[in-house]
Amino acid sequence: MHIKKIGQGKDLVLIHGWGMHSGIWEPIIDKFSNEYTLHLVDIPGMGKSHVIEPYDLNHVVEVISESLPTSFDILGWSLGGLITLKMSLMYPEKIHRMVLVGGTPCFINQIDWSHGVDIRDFNDFANKLFKNYKSTMMNFYTLQLMHSKNSKLLIKKLKQIDEVENPPDVKSLQLGLDILLKNDLRDDIDKIHHQTLLITGGMDRLTPKSASMWLESHMKKGQLKVIEGASHIPFLSHPDEFFRHLDQFLLAA
Repeated sequence: MHIKKIGQGKDLVLIHGWGMHSGIWEPIIDKFSNEYTLHLVDIPGMGKSHVIEPYDLNHVVEVISESLPTSFDILGWSLGGLITLKMSLMYPEKIHRMVLVGGTPCFINQIDWSHGVDIRDFNDFANKLFKNYKSTMMNFYTLQLMHSKNSKLLIKKLKQIDEVENPPDVKSLQLGLDILLKNDLRDDIDKIHHQTLLITGGMDRLTPKSASMWLESHMKKGQLKVIEGASHIPFLSHPDEFFRHLDQFLLAA
């Protein structure tokens, strides 16, 4: 389990999304390492972390938690947000406050849930991933930054961040997709008592803002901030507004 520590101060854990690694947090490292000890997690099977067995949400959370301090604030993006939600249920005593970026309790649309991704689109993406990894990942980056200003430059930057580490193998990517496919935490959300900041892009198509709106309405201490015009990676596409919301939340005692 690879977790890099940078900075000084209170502990802040950062968990990235599917297909990426902890290098995605470069903007947060630059801004927060003087105020926080940042714990940059590489999800098992991605970045410098090896695949684990069994590879399911509970075990992923267990393995990550074993390497974290006894108490911390935590920020999770996309898949990292799902891991953060599960961690808050499994180890509530460890977490002080949570930030979910592009968060959702359920990635896949269900009969009674329309705030996710259609299962046909999900399966089509998985099939394309096996056939042409590079092309499929490039399309994935484009989707995440759609409608952003300077989207071409941002996509190029995201690709450069990704290439810092060796790409995860297809097996690891598929295991991560299986977690997105199989987990639905809606029934447990009302058990979460942590102060939680929900940040979402108004144009996000992967985890629509309606999912964050649902979370806010079902969490006892949730507050939602929508960044209009942003898609799935607001900390890259709209850093000023993103950091303003994050600052206000983390600095509030």
